[in-house]
Amino acid sequence: MADTIKTSKQLKLVAGFNDGDDRTISIDAPRSDITAEEIQALPAESAIVGDKAGAAFKEWKSAAIVETTVTTLDLASA
Repeated sequence: MADTIKTSKQLKLVAGFNDGDDRTISIDAPRSDITAEEIQALPAESAIVGDKAGAAFKEWKSAAIVETTVTTLDLASA
């Protein structure tokens, strides 16, 4: 078996709530051309992972596209 390389991308959004809590939402394979304006325009209902104490959604605190590469080496002897 040969070495394998797998690359993936996720959009990581951090939703802030009125009581100071936050939640991170990860979306696999985001569009590469998404803009800050599109993120800011997302409705509060997009923060489906709500606050523990029921606080209202306040803002999107941050957004980043994170690219991860995993290399699996074939160390088996021939």
